[in-house]
Amino acid sequence: MLKNILKGEIEKKTITQLYGPPGAGKTNICIISSINTIKKGKKVVYIDTEGSLSLERIKQICPNDFEDILKNMIIYEPYDFEEQTEVIEKKVPLLNNVGLIVVDGIASLYRLELSDDVNKNARLNRILGRQILNLLKVAKKNDLAILITNQIRDTLDGFEATGGRILEYWSKTIVRIEKYEQYREAILEKHRYAKEGEKVRFKIVDRGIEIID
Repeated sequence: MLKNILKGEIEKKTITQLYGPPGAGKTNICIISSINTIKKGKKVVYIDTEGSLSLERIKQICPNDFEDILKNMIIYEPYDFEEQTEVIEKKVPLLNNVGLIVVDGIASLYRLELSDDVNKNARLNRILGRQILNLLKVAKKNDLAILITNQIRDTLDGFEATGGRILEYWSKTIVRIEKYEQYREAILEKHRYAKEGEKVRFKIVDRGIEIID
């Protein structure tokens, strides 16, 4: 399970999804994973759809290597779902020496375009599915990892990840992040071989994440 919140390897050639409420620590996990990848000599593509990525936070976590980390992060900030599609389908496949692609807020711009128009929503679903397939194609071709984050929505039974069954189906690893006053908890909901239901408690600290025993 993402060995103590991404201190280990994220599985390559598949999609790993983190979902949870705002402020739960999803972006912090993405940043730490990006830093770990760059320190191994690979570049990171970081697609930030919500404006969550903070350069100051990167510097706080990794002050000594900040400039090297930044030099090896290819950051995109799409302003709408159409631009997100363009980045994923046209720009990302052209990049070399990439070890990780992060899409922080995979469904955020998608949700903004949903409406009462059934046909429009069906088209948006097809585009989202196409984005996912393009990411997987790049991951398999280049032996790299995909890490996406997602928000939650209320349901009759509690809450679930947004993006419907498309994201749930194609994500081979799914981790739910729960937010409490004193700590966060990561729960493994889906994995191809690790034990589902495993939990890790952690705190967000100045230098990243601290695991609570």
